[in-house]
Amino acid sequence: MTTDSKSSSDQKPPYFATFFTLVAVVLLISLGFWQMQRAQEKQERVTQIEQRQSVSRLSLDTVLNEQDRRDLPFEVKGALQLDKVFLLDNRIETGQVGFHVLVPLETESGVLMINFGWIKANAYRDQLPQIQLNQDTYSFYGISAVPTHNPMVTETATASAPWPRVIQSIDLTLMSAFLDHPLLPVVMQLAPEHQMGFVRNWQPVVMAPEKHYAYALQWFGLALACVIIYFVALRKRRSKTHD
Repeated sequence: MTTDSKSSSDQKPPYFATFFTLVAVVLLISLGFWQMQRAQEKQERVTQIEQRQSVSRLSLDTVLNEQDRRDLPFEVKGALQLDKVFLLDNRIETGQVGFHVLVPLETESGVLMINFGWIKANAYRDQLPQIQLNQDTYSFYGISAVPTHNPMVTETATASAPWPRVIQSIDLTLMSAFLDHPLLPVVMQLAPEHQMGFVRNWQPVVMAPEKHYAYALQWFGLALACVIIYFVALRKRRSKTHD
């Protein structure tokens, strides 16, 4: 190969590196815009929560008639089924492992599941905590929540397990089967100021919008870094051909 043909070959654009850089930049920018979208969604959610929780308490029927049943303050009366307590496993509070205590409530509109909050687990897994709730309390108030299915969670509860029954997620369909009657499609998160229950530090938004913006900035920064590295490497490659 002559010197001229070798120089011409070296001056050809690095197709593989160019393609790889282009794909990486497009992917990183897409991730950045996705995080921006998530931040906007979280901000809208925060605004919705603030607006909804500032209104007066609604009735259970009003909540059930809403298209979006989340984050609504409401009150209800009924009788607790204290012989059918569910313990939601692996709940963390101030660094300690425990359970959320869920109890069905018989109301005029149907059976509603109430989350009474967090209780600390015992040192041994086979020793469940003692649940003490007042059978004579009939009035409850709190915030509505709509459970979502998490496909990553594997349920371990069975219909033959004793009560209280340990569950891995709030699956209203499965819990209805365990109770032998349907459950309403919302869960009440009992208000922290209610006299009954356990530790209640409800946080409907896991990640603040600001964190999503920070992640977006990181993705955009990585995209810019890829472009800079590509052109620096390309310049060095070309400079070698002229030496």
